Order: sequence, then C-alpha cells, then structure tokens
Amino acid sequence: MAEEIQDAKVTEKASEVAKNIWLAGLGAYGKAFDEAQDRYEKVSKETSRMFDELVSKGRKLEDETQDKISEAKEKSSTNIEDRIAKVRQSLGFSEKGGSIDELNKKVDELSEKLDLLIEAVDGPSKAKKTARTSKPFSSE
Repeated sequence: MAEEIQDAKVTEKASEVAKNIWLAGLGAYGKAFDEAQDRYEKVSKETSRMFDELVSKGRKLEDETQDKISEAKEKSSTNIEDRIAKVRQSLGFSEKGGSIDELNKKVDELSEKLDLLIEAVDGPSKAKKTARTSKPFSSE
C-alpha cells in the first residue's frame, strides 16, 4: 500500500509537471500572439503614415519632373525655331516666310540669265533650242 501511495504521488507530480509544461507553452503562445498583434498595430499605423509621406514625396517629384520637362520643351522648340529662321534667312526667305510666287519669280530670273549665258557661249541658234520655258509652281 505504501507503494501505491508513492506511485500515486509520483503520478500526481508527473501530471502536475506535464500540466505546467502545457500551460507554459500555452502562455508562450499567448504572449507571442499579443506581441505580434501589438507590432502589427504599430506597423499598420506606421505604414499609413509612411504611405502618406511617400505619396507626398512622389507628388513633389512629379511636379519637379513636369517643370523640367516643360523647360526642356521650351528650350528645344526655341532652338528649332532659331534653326529654322537661320535656314530661311540663308535661303533668302523673309522673316514671315517666302511664298511660292517669290520662288517662281527667282526661278524665272535665273532661267533668263541662264538663257543669256547659253546664248553668249553657244550663239543665238543653239540658245533657242536649249532654252526651256519655266512653268511656275502651283501652291496647291
């Protein structure tokens, strides 16, 4: 009987140790869950704040980029306009731009001068054969 009492005490002690182990594991799980939940809440709040900051910074960068793009467009269009003006000037067009009639007139003048040169070099009979009548360009 003493043996049975001792066995019962050992069994009770072992049962109590097993229960304590189980409770310790359950407590660890609960503590880990609480800490994870707290961290999640902090991250959620911080994430919202961080997201707002990133959106704000993104807007600022977009505005700066748009300004720089606008400046670059203005500079490039100005450069192109300057180049076109220089080409027109070198070709003899006025600031407002030359017309087809002006070009036709110049071509006619050049044709007359060319006819005179051919006549002077080859004689009057060949000049009449080689001379072409200039047809004005149409603006359509």
